[in-house]
Amino acid sequence: MSWAENVLKDLSAHGHRVTAPRRAILDRIMQYSQPFSAEQLFRDLGGETGPIGRATIYRTVDLLVEDGWLSRVHWSATKETHAASEHAYVPVEQGHQHHMICRKCGTVISFEGCDIETLLGGLARRLNFKIEGHWLEVYGLCQVCQRAE
Repeated sequence: MSWAENVLKDLSAHGHRVTAPRRAILDRIMQYSQPFSAEQLFRDLGGETGPIGRATIYRTVDLLVEDGWLSRVHWSATKETHAASEHAYVPVEQGHQHHMICRKCGTVISFEGCDIETLLGGLARRLNFKIEGHWLEVYGLCQVCQRAE
């Protein structure tokens, strides 16, 4: 099953409507090879003259983040040509994932598992802090960009 099919199945199972605009949004998301913003998604689906409104796209993106199908990445660190305030997203399979992000081309490599849990547990005990989650992103250069330099 494709990512979009898994998302549609999950949305339906959780009582969310599976509409034609949501299908179109998922289809477009699957075409991206780099992180994308909700505004970019809106423009790529026709913008102001397109069949899908900005609010529908933003609500759908928020729902996909909330349900774990999209992961937010720090756009300002990935590409210098985009606004620092713009969130970017990448599709992910559900589960705890982290990202390595190429600061030059924006390629995102997802990986599971991290040994930081032990470090965070010790830090939380020492500072009497209850950790409810974490978000790990590592920035650098992918193999292709390393070779180009």
